[in-house]
Amino acid sequence: MSNQKPTILAFHGSGCNATIHTVQIARLSRLLNPHFNIRHIEGPFPSAAGPGVLPFFDGCGPFKRWIPPSDAARIAREGVEKEKGTAHSAGTFMAEEVVALIVQEVGKVRALGGKVVGVLGFSQGTRVVAGLLRAAEIRREIIAERKIQGGDDMDWLSDIEFGLSICGSYPPILLPGGFLKSQDLKVESGEELVERGKKKIQLPCLHAQGRQDEWEWAGRLLIDGCYEVGEGKSLVLELEMGHFYPTKVEDNERIRDWALETYNRTCL
Repeated sequence: MSNQKPTILAFHGSGCNATIHTVQIARLSRLLNPHFNIRHIEGPFPSAAGPGVLPFFDGCGPFKRWIPPSDAARIAREGVEKEKGTAHSAGTFMAEEVVALIVQEVGKVRALGGKVVGVLGFSQGTRVVAGLLRAAEIRREIIAERKIQGGDDMDWLSDIEFGLSICGSYPPILLPGGFLKSQDLKVESGEELVERGKKKIQLPCLHAQGRQDEWEWAGRLLIDGCYEVGEGKSLVLELEMGHFYPTKVEDNERIRDWALETYNRTCL
């Protein structure tokens, strides 16, 4: 039996990077570290500095994002549409470069005898988190439908049981497209996969939303459109903060306690 602590994969916001993210999350990670390993993944696409990054992190680039720059204009347009209330819960596909980074990181954790049990995201990273949670559910649904015994080529999703979403971004979620190429869990079309992505996420996720966050509306659309809120599912914490990680000890302790209780309930 492995003595490795369970692992949470962490995804930074747009215009940030893994190094900066370790500083931004320091208060929370100090409380999580006795119970979980936190492994930071860095987005593959170049970006201008994101909200709150400058001037404090001036010179700490290059800055990265999870969505290709070629999508920037479309994403900005979608953001305006969603602020007007036209959000939908279906997923757009996660870039293959992002999926490759995640699969590689899961492989490293497993090689050390550990498991990736949770995913954590800030701002744009919350769209990655939502996509991974829903993909883990889709995998389980297809396995149940086809009575597959496991050992499939989407097995890298198999241990994910919960999420932590801080200052959520607007929908849609970023859904891994591997089901379209899978030998074992193949879906017939992108339309079928998007249709499966419309189902609200049942896996437990804690959403920390800042009352002073200028993008609070975006996080609310992500929660309302993509998550089932209720006991054993999603929990929303409205905190006195802006677009950044909680600074109050008691707020970070609440997140830590929820993560530990959820891990004990779902994974052990």
